[in-house]
Parts: sequence; structure tokens; C-alpha cells
Amino acid sequence: MYLLILNNNNNNMKKLNTIATLLLFAGGIFAQSNIANIDETGNGQKATIDQKGILNKSYVIQATKDNTATITQINKNDKTNTFSEVLQTGATNNATVEQTSNARFPIITGKIEAHITQFGNNNDAKQVQGPHSFQGTSFAEIIQGGNNNYASQHQVKFGNVAKTNQSGNNNSARQGQDIELLPEEEGSMNNASIDQSGSGNTATQLQNGLANSAKINEAGNGNAAEQNQYGSFNWAKASQSGNLNTSIQSQKMAQNNSAEVDQSGNSNAATQIQYLGLANNAYAIQSGDFNTFIQKQMGTFNDADVLQSGNFNLANQNQIGTKNKAKIDQASINSKAFQVQKSDLLGSTIKNNAEIYQLGGNENYAMQNQDSPSGSSVLNDAFIRQEGSLNFATQTQLGGDNASAINQTGNSSNAVVTQTMP
Repeated sequence: MYLLILNNNNNNMKKLNTIATLLLFAGGIFAQSNIANIDETGNGQKATIDQKGILNKSYVIQATKDNTATITQINKNDKTNTFSEVLQTGATNNATVEQTSNARFPIITGKIEAHITQFGNNNDAKQVQGPHSFQGTSFAEIIQGGNNNYASQHQVKFGNVAKTNQSGNNNSARQGQDIELLPEEEGSMNNASIDQSGSGNTATQLQNGLANSAKINEAGNGNAAEQNQYGSFNWAKASQSGNLNTSIQSQKMAQNNSAEVDQSGNSNAATQIQYLGLANNAYAIQSGDFNTFIQKQMGTFNDADVLQSGNFNLANQNQIGTKNKAKIDQASINSKAFQVQKSDLLGSTIKNNAEIYQLGGNENYAMQNQDSPSGSSVLNDAFIRQEGSLNFATQTQLGGDNASAINQTGNSSNAVVTQTMP
């Protein structure tokens, strides 16, 4: 065990105060054979380390002036390890790390690590891991380059992984894993990742459950992404490039759902909601400016796809039931497409299929509404294709075994189809 302090501070009084503060904590460190290594240069540095337990380690390196690092590590199980490393360069950066391990069973004991690396000025990073029932083998990492960035990570339970990497200025990233679960609820083994470049971007990830995966990639300025997972084995990915794009992905009371959005351009908006379901899939790609899509799924084995290019387009998909399939492909300006599919939540073979293609032109409108009966095996099939401008098409299918196709080329065409089967 050892405590090493290297402090090159122009203010001798501040240096003595810093060393005295560290030595107050050193008594507890020496008693538990922990290791703390601090290297400071510049003016007004402050580092506080409080370690309790066995085999805790901490390394802090700060440069320039007015940096602050506070680390508290508590380990109540002699079979677990705790490790923390903070590296700050620039001015007025702040980092706080708090780690706790109170594992109950040897099978989940293990390492708990936290890394904070900040480059630039006025960056702030927070890391909190545990306690909550039990914890082991968690990992959290924050890397920031630029100025005025903020990142926070909060992990409880065990086996969670969180990573954040930000470059640019005025970015914000927040990650929370299993922080809302009740003690008797199952959780852990979640994975969250945020990668942001540019300025003024925000990213938020909240995971409560088991083995969920969430990933956010943002490049540009003023982008915002939010992911909320409450369930098990859900997967969500959001990629945004450009400026002022927004993305919301919500997976609640769900299992084995998949959601992915890829946006490029400016001022696009994406919403994917999967609620109370199993094995649903939502996928969307948007390019251009001021495009919007909304996908909602409740049930099992539903599939929704959106592909939009151009400007000011709107796509809306709403699926309730089992084995519904919807696709929208728009390459237009100021066009709108709507799809609503309903089927029996408990049916194993009921299936609706809807496709909309609006290619070229502007101000096209397409709507499809499919409602299947319960307790039977049916297939409704709806198809709309429009090329040109100012075209209008609607399809309504009630019951089962309906089929309809609308193909319109040119401008200002109008088609309405209604089908009803017992």
C-alpha cells in the first residue's frame, strides 16, 4: 500500500492545504492496503480520495489550474476490486467518482471500474456505481474533448457497461442503468454507449431491466437523442448527422424488441415507441430536411420500415396485434403517409401487410387502415404507389382476406378503396 502525491503548485499555501487534506484520508487508505496516486500541476488544484475496503485503487492527474477531482470508493466484500482513474487537462474541469460494491454472492463479485478523461476547459463528469442489492463487474468510462461538456453515468445492480465519448463544445450526455428498479426486480447486464461530435448535442439513455443494449451516435450541432428501455433483451440504436435533428426511442414493458433510426440532414424528427410487446422490429432511415416519422408498436412479431428522402415529409405507422408488416418509402416534398394495422394480440397466424411508395413530386397523400378479426387466420394486403404531385389515395380493409392495389402516375389523381369481409 502507498499514497503518492506529486504537486507542483505556484501557491505554497494551497499546496500545503491539498497535501494535508489528502493525508487525512491517507490514514484510512493505509489501514486497508489501498493505493492512491495523485499528480497535480498548476494553481488551485484539489483532489480528495476516500477509500474504504480492500484492494481499492485510484489515480488522479490534473494539469493547468482550478481542476477538482473527488473520489469515494467503498468495498465491503474482500473478493471484489475497485479501480478509478481520472485525467484532466485544461482549466476548471470537474470530476466526481463514487463507487460501492456490496455483493452478496461470490458468483457476481468482480471488478468495478470507472475512467474519466477530460480535455479542454470547463468540462464536468460524474460517475456513480451502486449500491443496489448487489453489484460486480461493472464498467463506466467518460472521455471528453473540447469545452463546456457534461457527462454523467449511474449504474447499479451488476454487469452493466456504460461508455461516453464527446468531442466538441457544449455537449451533454446522461446514462442511467437500473436506477429505478425495486430490490425484488430483476436487472443488470445492460449496455449503453454514447458517441457525440460537434457542438450543442444532447444524449440521454435510461435502462431498467436485463440485457438491454442502447447506442447513440451523433455528429453535427444541436442534435438530441433519447433512449428509454424497460424490459429485457431490447436493442436500440440511433445515428444522427447534421444539425438540429431529434430522436426518441422508447421500449417499455417489452422483450426482444429492436429499434433503429438513421438520420442525416437538418431538423429531422424520429420517434419509435414499442410498448407491451415481444419481438417487434422498427427501422427507419431519413435524409433531407424537416422530415418526421413516428412508429408505434404494441403486440408481437410486428415489423415496420420507413425510408424517407426529400424535405417536409411525414410518415406515421401504428401497429397493434400480431405479425403486422408495414413499409413506407417516400422520396418527395411535403408528402404524407399513414398506416394503421390492428389484429388479434393472441393470434399466431393473423397477418396484415401494407406498403406505400411515393416517389418524386410533392404534396402526395396516402393512408392505409387494416383491421383484422380475432380468432381466425387471415391475410390483408394493401399496396399504394404514387408518382407525381398532389395525388390522393386511401385504403380501408375490415375483416380478412382483402387485397387492394393502387398505382397512380401523374398529378392530382384520386383513389379511395374500402373493403369489408366477414
